[in-house]
Amino acid sequence: MSHSPSQPARYRAAWRWHMYAGIYVIPFMLMLSITGLIMLLYQPVIAPAFHSNLLTVQPANNEYVSWQQQLNRVKAEYPEASITQFRLPESPSQSSHFTVKNTAGENINVYVNPYNSEILGSNSKDQSLYALADEIHGTFLFGKTGDALIELAAGYTLVLILTGLFMWWPRQQKHWYRLFLPQLNSKGRSLWKELHVSTGAWLAVALLFLSITGLSWTGIWGAKIIQPWNTFPTGVFGGVPTSDKTHASLNPGVIEEIPWNLEQAPLPLSGSHAGTQVTPPGTAVNLDSVTSFAKQLNMQSFRVNLPRDNDGVYSIVAATMSKDRISPVDDRTLHIDQYSGKLLMDIQFKDYSLIAKAMAVGIPLHMGLWGTANLILNITICVLTLFLCVSGIVLWWKRRPAQSGLNLNPPPAISASRWNTAFVIWTIIAVCFPLTGASLIVIWLLEQLFSRLFKRTSKLQRS
Repeated sequence: MSHSPSQPARYRAAWRWHMYAGIYVIPFMLMLSITGLIMLLYQPVIAPAFHSNLLTVQPANNEYVSWQQQLNRVKAEYPEASITQFRLPESPSQSSHFTVKNTAGENINVYVNPYNSEILGSNSKDQSLYALADEIHGTFLFGKTGDALIELAAGYTLVLILTGLFMWWPRQQKHWYRLFLPQLNSKGRSLWKELHVSTGAWLAVALLFLSITGLSWTGIWGAKIIQPWNTFPTGVFGGVPTSDKTHASLNPGVIEEIPWNLEQAPLPLSGSHAGTQVTPPGTAVNLDSVTSFAKQLNMQSFRVNLPRDNDGVYSIVAATMSKDRISPVDDRTLHIDQYSGKLLMDIQFKDYSLIAKAMAVGIPLHMGLWGTANLILNITICVLTLFLCVSGIVLWWKRRPAQSGLNLNPPPAISASRWNTAFVIWTIIAVCFPLTGASLIVIWLLEQLFSRLFKRTSKLQRS
């Protein structure tokens, strides 16, 4: 089979783009993998190891003290603070959990023995290891600038996957499944290459999935494009007045607990005649009555966001985002008027749009929340991603000519087919992910500029 003269140049271009993407992505991929591991292990391993005295209690024969009494106990302990959230114990040996915002604006976890209302202790929710890992994972501690850099890294991860597959494909002389089976009898750089290629092949689908679901939280592709189109239309609850505050205001600090497609939706207001009566007439509308109503709907594990102001509502959230559900199909969010006890909104998974349903499924999978198997799989992906980054650096170091310094020249060209397919896919990436697309154009223009300058310099030197 003959190959067109342009194919070696195309291969070299793919190699360069793989190198460009790798130089940019690897630091972020290392950071995302390490912080991802911390967040995956925090709830099942780290928190119980360091805070068991706060999280667990000795089960008693007597019943729980009422939730409202526990709330009153916390109010007495923190008279100047605002109590924003309550989470029920998930088992007889677990403590109740209140979130308190102090006068400095810091979110504090307060743990209560549900059998006698004893305050077990507290710790900072905003300064926890999980919150720090979450903030680094989302912004690299650079705010909106860091968010944009991470969004760009997610887009370039797709470029890495495509260029890696493109470069591997024409080299193979055997069956396609060789991509997934490294030749462990190789030595030196060849062994590193076998392991890098096979690890990348196994991770390709996982990294593609994690990149796309991760992009749903970013400031441009997520917050400006995808999320607004799929935000739940609270207007379907006709006659319910809404606030200028969104559901995202219920998130404590940097930690996201509100379902993705509700974050930009406005909250309802208390004080109108709207809604359906759900608390018994004459019964006080408080933590006990709203919790009792949720349990009547067979909601067992959930958290109650308390009214923040005079027109706020009781918001009962049971979702995979808040780690109250294993399956997102069971997601449910209730809003109850703090004065009348009327149900203003009842939002369930079946009410989500198609893309919102896909995100509701994808995000907990991304976060390793869908059961033990999902958790173990995601931990494995993080560890293999760390190896993929390290092996990529080792491969570059081993292939560079001796004393060449930071050599970015590609290896000897080989024939390459499927360039047109790769170009089409890159174009789709550029259109679907504007920030990545804009950077691809800028890098291509710079490459063309420097290429012409180098050629002109070479001609002048020869003359």
